[in-house]
This record gives sequence, C-alpha cells and structure tokens, in this order.
Amino acid sequence: MLVKTAKEPILYGVALAAILVTAWFVYQPAFGSVFLLDDRPNLDRLTTVTDMDSALQFVLSGNAGPVGRPLSLATFAAQAELWDYSAAPFILVNVVIHLLNGLLTYCFFLQLTRARQIRQPDDQYVALAAAALWLFLPLLASSSLMVIQRMTTLSAMFILLGLNAYLYARSFLGTRPKAALTTMSAALVTATLLATLSKENGALLPSLVLAMEVTVLARPGSLGIGTWRIWQSVFLLAPTAFIVCYLLARTNYGDLLILQKEYTAWERLLTEARVLWEYLFNAFIARPNQLGPFQDDYPLAESLLEPLTLLAVAGWLLVAVGAFVWRRKYPVAAFAALWFLIGHSLESTTLPLYLYFEHRNYIPLLGLAYALCCLMLIKSMNHRRIARALVALYIVVNASILYSVTSLWGNPSVAANYWHWNSPDSAGAAGHLALQRASTMGASVAMLTLQEIAQTHPRHAYMRLPELTLSCHAYPERDQSDIVKDLKEKLPTVRFSYSVGSMLDELMNTVKNAACNGVDSTTVKELALAVLRNPSYGSDAEYKGIHYRLLAGIAWNSGDRSLTWEHLMTARSYTRNPQLNVMFVTVLAASKEFDAARRYIAQAHETLPGHPFRRIAERISLRELTRFVDELEVRSGTAGMGIKNTTTADL
Repeated sequence: MLVKTAKEPILYGVALAAILVTAWFVYQPAFGSVFLLDDRPNLDRLTTVTDMDSALQFVLSGNAGPVGRPLSLATFAAQAELWDYSAAPFILVNVVIHLLNGLLTYCFFLQLTRARQIRQPDDQYVALAAAALWLFLPLLASSSLMVIQRMTTLSAMFILLGLNAYLYARSFLGTRPKAALTTMSAALVTATLLATLSKENGALLPSLVLAMEVTVLARPGSLGIGTWRIWQSVFLLAPTAFIVCYLLARTNYGDLLILQKEYTAWERLLTEARVLWEYLFNAFIARPNQLGPFQDDYPLAESLLEPLTLLAVAGWLLVAVGAFVWRRKYPVAAFAALWFLIGHSLESTTLPLYLYFEHRNYIPLLGLAYALCCLMLIKSMNHRRIARALVALYIVVNASILYSVTSLWGNPSVAANYWHWNSPDSAGAAGHLALQRASTMGASVAMLTLQEIAQTHPRHAYMRLPELTLSCHAYPERDQSDIVKDLKEKLPTVRFSYSVGSMLDELMNTVKNAACNGVDSTTVKELALAVLRNPSYGSDAEYKGIHYRLLAGIAWNSGDRSLTWEHLMTARSYTRNPQLNVMFVTVLAASKEFDAARRYIAQAHETLPGHPFRRIAERISLRELTRFVDELEVRSGTAGMGIKNTTTADL
C-alpha cells in the first residue's frame, strides 16, 4: 500500500483539471454547429421572450414531456436574446454542463469506490479513469451538441448532485444514523424533483440508487433491518414500482397510435432489445459512421423468431436475471447491468418514442464506465501497470475519435452530407441536408434533395411540401403544377408527421406574401384536405385542430370572416391551446368586437388546462390578450361593431 502524502490530493486535482480542460478543447470544434431536429420546434418561441411575463410563459408552457421541463426551458429563456444569432452560445452552455457533469461524475465514482472500502490510491485511479472514459465517449457527443438535449444533460446534473449528496449523507450512517437517513431522504426527494422538472428521466433517480444498494453497497449495520427495509420501501421501492406500473399501463397502444407509429408495443420492445446492444457496441467500439443525430430509419423488429431479435431478447433476459441472482457475488458487474437497464427503462421500453437516439445513454453508460475501470484497475492486480496504460490509451483513442466527431459537427455542410450518406433512408437527414444546401448551394440543389427522398420513399412524399415552398420562393414564375399534382396523389398515404402542419403553414405564408404560378391559398387548402384524407392524420384530434386553424387562416386572408369563425370553432372542438386563443381574440378585435373578445377571454379563464404549469402560462397569455384588446380599442376609438353571423352565444 502506498503511503499517502500531502501532495497527492494536489496531483489528483491537477489530473482532474487536465481531463476537464482537454474535454473543453475536444468539444470546441463543434461550436460552429447549427440547430437540428427538435431544436426549433421546441425553442422557436424564444423570439417572444422580451420581459419577465413572456419569459415565464415560455418556461411554463413547454410540451416536450408530461411535466413540461420548466427548469430546462428556464436556462434557454436566459439566452433568448441570442436565439437569432447562432447555435454556438447554446452549444457552449451545453458543453459547460457536460464538463460540470464530468466533475460530478468523478465525485460520485470516488464516493462510491470509498463506500466499497477500496483502498487508496486505487479509489482515485478508478474515479479519474471512469470519469474521463465517460466524459470522452463519442456516443454521448449528441447529448451536448444537439441544443435541445440540454434537457438530458441538465436532468443528469441534478441526478448526479443527488447521488453525491446521497452517498455523502450515507457515509454518516455509522455515527449519526437519524441525521444521515433524514439527509439521504431529503437529497433523494429534492434531486428527483429538480431532475424530473428538467426531463422526466430524473424520476429514475430512486431506482438508480436502488441498483447501488442491492449490488455494490453493504447494508448499514447501524440501522435495524426493519428500519432499513421500511426506508427502502418508501424511498426506493415505491417510486420504482410506480414507474413499472406506469410503463405497463402504456403497453396498450390504440389503433390510431399503431397506425401513426407503424409498430405495436410488442414490436417496439423487440426492436429496443436490439437497439440496446447496438448502443453498447457503438459506445465502447466507436464507429464514426454509425454516430449522428439522424437515426429515424432504424429497422423495426417484427417477430421474436427473427434470429438477431431472439438472440438480443434472450441476451438481456440472461443479463437481467444473472445480475439479480449473482448481485452479491459479482457486485460491480451486476451494478453496471442493472444501472444500464434502469437508465433505459423510460425511453427504451413501452413509451411510443423514436426507436433510436444516442443521448438516451447519457446516464445509463455511467455504470458501465465505472465497472470497466474497476475491472481493469482493481481486479488486474498482477498487471497493474499494463492495465493502467491500456485504460489511458483507450481514453486517448476515444478522445481522438470524439474530436473527429465534434470537428464534423462544427462543419455543418460537410456534416449534413455525411449524415445523409450514412442514413440515406432518413427523412430527417434529407431534410437537414436540403436546408444546408439551400443556404450554401441554392434552392435548386435543395429541391432536388427533397424530391429524391420523396421519390425514393413515397411514404416521405410530404417532403415535397418544403420543396414546393422553396420553388415558390426562388422560382415564382415556374409552373408548379407537377409538384402540386404529385402531392395531391401521395399525401393521403404518407407516413404520419406533425411537421406536415408547419410545412403547410410555411407554404401558406409564402403564397400569401408573393405570387406563385399555380399555387395560391386554394391550392394550400386542397393540399391540406388531401392530408386530412390520410387515416393517420384524419383520425388524430390534435392534427385536426392544426388543420382547421390553417383553414381559418386561409379564410381570414381571403376576407371571409364568417368562414374564419366557423373553422375556428371547429378547431376548438378538437383542441384548445394558447395559439387558438390568440386567433379567436385577433379575429374579434380586428372586427372591433372588443366586448366579445373580452367575453371570450373570460370564458377561456374558465377552461384553463389542469396542468399546473401550463395553467399559469395560459393565464399570462390571456392577460396579454386583454392588454392587446384594450390597446386596440383605445387606438380605434370605437366599439360594438360586430362580426356578421357571430353572437355571444357562439363563444
């Protein structure tokens, strides 16, 4: 055993600082990246953030998940003035959060190793190596480089803070059991709440702690077994049981959901069994051509009898059973296996999400990084120097691969071509490539990209909608009838995507502001009706709300106030949201029906959403609408001029 000197903590601190500084430089090339995928749909409303009220409305009206993720949105609201600048300031903050998580990971691993009675300096070696390994994993790059995935990394930050606080309090169980148990409880509850308000994965914190307790941590001897079991039941087992019941309840996919997602709950579970193995392979044997944000073309597993699917499912069943049965004989391996499976339990089981996303591994890979370093640096006692050299070399190789990945992300045009080349069946990759080509090579090249994906994959024929918009922008005199005809034929059979609604909105805004040969508001209406004939759209209440809002806008632009009102009322029968409220009030106020607008606002107050955060956000929105009506009435100097065929009863 090495004798500890006063210089050792300084050396470990320098080593940790060197790791974090290196990580900063490795991620720095990606600061030239751009907004991707869900970035704009979730964050475009940053343009409305101008004061405290609008910021609060943005923070509380999130719909990316059941809780709304207000803490994550608050960090974006703080950067609202930079939204139209570039993605760089947002990515910079994301990378800083990742580095902070690297520091917290080191502290977590160090405390966990010491709780296992691992002697010095092995505890430091394991903590430093495992934190560095995790920090430089190329598979995790998209967690920081996709702006919106700050939700993932911020939630992880609170999870790591909770784990550190939990282990620190737990270390006092032997001397101050009551105070320790109270602090452990408070740490779990507080961190779980904060993590969940950042992203719903934070709810897994008690289950992750349970994985530690049943594997690598010994039962505290200072507490009676009954007390300890009661505490575990309340703070660890009950939350875990709740999540299991929630996931089981989500296995009942309705016919519409199956039609839209194109898989059943069973098929999703089969596919995710294969996805999890692929995550592991890509995490520890990094292949840059397999990494990237566009994975929407992942093949579906349709039967358990498919050889690879059967092997994947059987493998995970053996891993799960083996981890539980031999959790005390092989604690670190069991910890890593259970931690990985628990970490994926929300996003990789029954919830009908995208099949494959790299950022889902951000927390799950912590356990495997730790187990690998324990195996190499503690178990291989007879070959310690060789093991340390191999671990260091492996970390350097990963850092080098990560650097190549971040350099690619930092060159948007090259990255777009690379991702499309490696995922030719991905509509997302094709759409992103078209966007990049439009800005660097012109509209005609971008249009060809969109046309190609639509022709190669008819189920993505809706990609011709942005092609038509581009053509109207760049070549308004060109006859667009061929594109329109093709869209009318194929839209009734395309794959479901809520982005179709925004594509139609963008096309409508284009033809409203400038003439386009063969395309006008009537054409947009016909295309919208063609979409509605598609069963996956026509049976969806939310999309119907989007559809009739679009028709209301078309009618309003054509000057038909009565039809506008009719479409708005129909839209409200399918869905209620702040955007619809704005349209109602705008129509009434523009027609100088100021009292009717106020009555509508009063009725909207009576039908506020049950979600506590969205309820507050809608109250703020309605208050702003009231101000808008008051100001417009003052400016007009008149009141009481109604919309024809509209009465108070219609509200």
